[in-house]
Amino acid sequence: MSTSSTAVQAPPAGRYAIDAAGSSVTFVTKHMFGLGKVRGRLKVTSGVIIIADPPEDSRVEAEVSASSFSTRNFMRDPQVRSRLFLDVRHHPAISFCSESIRQHRGGWSVTGVLTVKGRTAPVELTVAGVSAEGAAIVFRADCTVDRRRSSSGPIAPSTAMRTASR
Repeated sequence: MSTSSTAVQAPPAGRYAIDAAGSSVTFVTKHMFGLGKVRGRLKVTSGVIIIADPPEDSRVEAEVSASSFSTRNFMRDPQVRSRLFLDVRHHPAISFCSESIRQHRGGWSVTGVLTVKGRTAPVELTVAGVSAEGAAIVFRADCTVDRRRSSSGPIAPSTAMRTASR
């Protein structure tokens, strides 16, 4: 369950419910004109992480509220949530479902399918950390999303933090 700069250890086998109140997806993307970075956040609403023995047989499922999209810009955010981009009225959730988990170079990667606005796209998360915080286990993973393939418009999540507890 410990983390180090060289290896990320798998937590104990079990079923971990994602704590929606303590979990979020944060992202960084370039401004439309490429002049600066835009940072934002989406709320995780539900999910489960099932750690198997062996860990390669594990599964991850998570759902994020599309309407929670926020960059704290009152002009940009409503437009991104509109039918032009996320269309939250017709597609209220963004989901991730793992397809494979593998160990590599002292760490783990989770390959799966991201569904945004009813369209699916492959994505690979690199587990950046696993740590215990009281009765919870905190997972941190990084990924790059091709926003043209996933129809996510101007968002490109780069960091996901999922807090899970048994």
